[in-house]
Amino acid sequence: MVENMTTKRELVWNIAGTEYKVLNVPTYDMNSEEKEYFDMDVTMKLSMIRDLMYADEIPHTVDFEEVADFDF
Repeated sequence: MVENMTTKRELVWNIAGTEYKVLNVPTYDMNSEEKEYFDMDVTMKLSMIRDLMYADEIPHTVDFEEVADFDF
């Protein structure tokens, strides 16, 4: 059985010339074609974080560990 390794990375979006950055996003390194995956809960939270950044409700650079527990 192959174990999945959790790592953290920086995720950056560029929307209409503005950069939005989320630090310390947990990913899973897997022995597969894509090599790197996000958990479904992480993906949903990233979508909400991106929307809040775009709406200027939160800063354009955040640490995932600090905002992951927010109730959206």
